[in-house]
Amino acid sequence: MRSAYSWLLRSFLAAFVILITVQVLILGAGIVPVLDSYSRNQIRYLDDLAKRILINPSQISPDTPQHWGPFFVFSADRELIYSNRGRGRTIPESDYRLVHYDDMVIGYYYAGEVRFLDSRSNRHFLGSLGILTAASMLASLGIAVLASVRTARGIAGPVAVLRRDIQELRALKAPRVRVFPVNELSEISSSLNRVGTILEGEEEYKQQWMQNIAHDLRTPLSGLKGQLEGMRDGVLEAGTERFNRTLQEIDRLETMIASVCELSRIENLKSLTVEAVSSEDFLKAVHSTFEPCLAERGCTLSCSAQTPFFYADRELMQRAVENIVGNAFTYAGPGALIDMKITSGTRDATILTISNSGPHIPEEQLDKIFQRFYRGEYSRSTPGSGLGLNISREIVQRHGGCISAENLSPEGVVFTITLPQQQIR
Repeated sequence: MRSAYSWLLRSFLAAFVILITVQVLILGAGIVPVLDSYSRNQIRYLDDLAKRILINPSQISPDTPQHWGPFFVFSADRELIYSNRGRGRTIPESDYRLVHYDDMVIGYYYAGEVRFLDSRSNRHFLGSLGILTAASMLASLGIAVLASVRTARGIAGPVAVLRRDIQELRALKAPRVRVFPVNELSEISSSLNRVGTILEGEEEYKQQWMQNIAHDLRTPLSGLKGQLEGMRDGVLEAGTERFNRTLQEIDRLETMIASVCELSRIENLKSLTVEAVSSEDFLKAVHSTFEPCLAERGCTLSCSAQTPFFYADRELMQRAVENIVGNAFTYAGPGALIDMKITSGTRDATILTISNSGPHIPEEQLDKIFQRFYRGEYSRSTPGSGLGLNISREIVQRHGGCISAENLSPEGVVFTITLPQQQIR
């Protein structure tokens, strides 16, 4: 395993070495074609120049031709028309180049060696050009090395820091948000911080959950154990009343275990059976569930629907609402007024409100009552598992909605469920 720094540095350097090697090969392979192209272009230029001189000799200027060597132009009769080096009497006619015009030979010219000569001065020129090219490549390689080192450090350094931050995540700690020169790395750091914060909260939540369930299970178990030991030792009378209290404790345990199982089932649901639920039918079903309690406790449960239907898993949503209504019956007391409404909110959302005329919930507990096993001071003396509202919240969140509680003035509490008016997969 190589470090990110060494891997990046080697990758950059390998890329630059390959680039320079390709440049050298292209340069070496291209010299001969370039020199040949130079010769062909020069011959075409001299052919054209000689033709123009033969056609119109009066256009000859002092700087004609632009050719470093000798240049002689002869007529078709071998008479000298132009020269930049004397009479040219020693030039053998076999070295003459023909000048054509309309497929006719109109004259000849001699330009000496047209191609790029392999002379000392030209070799010196090519050598100097090679040295400059090599120096340029070496300078490019040096710059590439510095750029590679800087870039590798710029990336490998933050990567090493992020690696240490990930180690903190393993310890369920939230690493701090870091700002790097590379935006993507900064975004990764921000994401790690969010994940760490969630993990810290989940760990704290898990610890609190374990403490709560241990406490709530230990209390009834201790009571049962004490009752049974007392009856075994003859300290307590094994009468009907005592058996009834023992059965109540067992019922409490069964309720708690059933609630934990139900909560686990909801949290592990793969999908919801979402359908269009009739608002009136839904409210009637919830009302019928509590009809026996209404007359017994002298409470009133009113229902109204201002929207014809909403999308939800009918069974789960009814369970969520019944948990809230059941709490209202428990804590609002006899003669309480409970009101359920289904209305339309903004952006086609559906809003379910359950309000009661009972006492206020302490403000500092309004956000805590949906936690697992949380039971405020006002509910310590009432039976229950402490999971009802938590189950309601889990159901609502699985629907993509939200739930909240708020105190009314001068008295009463209202629970608000907001559901998106669309099918949830």
